[in-house]
Amino acid sequence: MEEYRALLSPSLPMAILLGVTALTGFFVLSAMGRVRNSAGIFVIGASWLRYVMSAFHEIVYRPLAAGMSGNAVASIGIFFVGLMNINWRHLALKLLVPFYVVIFIALASALANRSLDAGAITVLTKYGYLLVMTLGVFGAMQRSRNGDFMAALLWAFAPALIFQAASVVLRIGKATELTAGSVSYIGGYNHEAAFSVILITCLTVTCFAERVRPVVKNGLIIACVAGLVLANYRTALVAVAPLLLFYLGATSLQRFPFRDRPFVISALIVMGGVALGLASILFAERFQDVGIAASGDVNFFKPPEAYSVEESRLLSGRPRIWSMYIFGWLRGDLLQHIIGFGPESGSKAYVVYAHNTLIGALYEYGLVGLAGLLFLWLSMLAAALRVQHRQRGVLVGAHMTFLLLNMSTMPMWMIEGNILYGIICGYTLYLLSLQSRAQARVSQPQQQPPAPQLAG
Repeated sequence: MEEYRALLSPSLPMAILLGVTALTGFFVLSAMGRVRNSAGIFVIGASWLRYVMSAFHEIVYRPLAAGMSGNAVASIGIFFVGLMNINWRHLALKLLVPFYVVIFIALASALANRSLDAGAITVLTKYGYLLVMTLGVFGAMQRSRNGDFMAALLWAFAPALIFQAASVVLRIGKATELTAGSVSYIGGYNHEAAFSVILITCLTVTCFAERVRPVVKNGLIIACVAGLVLANYRTALVAVAPLLLFYLGATSLQRFPFRDRPFVISALIVMGGVALGLASILFAERFQDVGIAASGDVNFFKPPEAYSVEESRLLSGRPRIWSMYIFGWLRGDLLQHIIGFGPESGSKAYVVYAHNTLIGALYEYGLVGLAGLLFLWLSMLAAALRVQHRQRGVLVGAHMTFLLLNMSTMPMWMIEGNILYGIICGYTLYLLSLQSRAQARVSQPQQQPPAPQLAG
């Protein structure tokens, strides 16, 4: 399902893969037992299984059935398991309408282009996976005690963190496409993008988890940020900034009374500026072509064949890749301008994926698909902004991180990204449901005391 067609990444030794899988599997089963509800068990088990299977990419990425890899077949199976473990009444929630719109557009594009094939099944499975993960998290949070589910879910990320540590110790890295000698330590996974999304998901769950001791929480946040630096994927380093800023700002403000918060905000802005300056110095070489691209001296809106060799190397070649997809869509007919070339048509037409979810959607689903995707993202962001809860800032930051991540890679195209967005959206639904129940209790008229009876 996720054939990244990138530089091959060496896997970790099989003994380490099997040992870590067995060890973390024991703790994950214990966490699933503590959750004690089918939705929570599904989310934890499905997440852990995906993260473990992806580490065996030399095996599970091979074609298994109907041209689909073992990972793809497993994802289809997990989707159906998810359907059996969610509350089907939640499928009627109004906030899920944008999900159904996106699924309908993908199906309509497949039918219009007569491409109802394995590619269409793959895409529909991914969107279905996103839906069941969203409702799985929503149901698990409703049934967990004091929000314990998020703390239990953290065990699903143990394999990825241990695998990355092993890859650093053993010096098993992946050469990047940028400069000679540049290495990404991604735990033997196949690509920096998918692994970085796993780390961002771990960071998101850590920020959401309120029932975790501060020392553990801060340790996990540091481990995730350090892991993103070691993964050497600058898209993720930039995208994670909103989540971190909102989390640090929210946790800092909650410690001070309202009268002192303007001063605290001013101090945070100053410290943020200093941190940004230090980061620009530390990662100057890593982001030097970003400055060239932002200078305005290079015209990026032109056909891909008009790019020079130097221009094609900027931003890891993304502008030229985006140009390939945009001009490929422009060269289509009216039907394809409206509804696109069909699901997974980009991977059939080009060697590399679009590296931008909106551009990929434009090519595969046309203007209608682009509008549908924006409808989904903005609807869920608007829902997060309506939340009246102490976690509101962190939740909005998580949405912004996911949207920013989609601008330079395609988490919506990955099962790992579906897990991330499913957790964010499921948590959004849960926090909204809390205030809906509170409002319902307030709006209920108080029962009038019975009228006194006359004695007679």
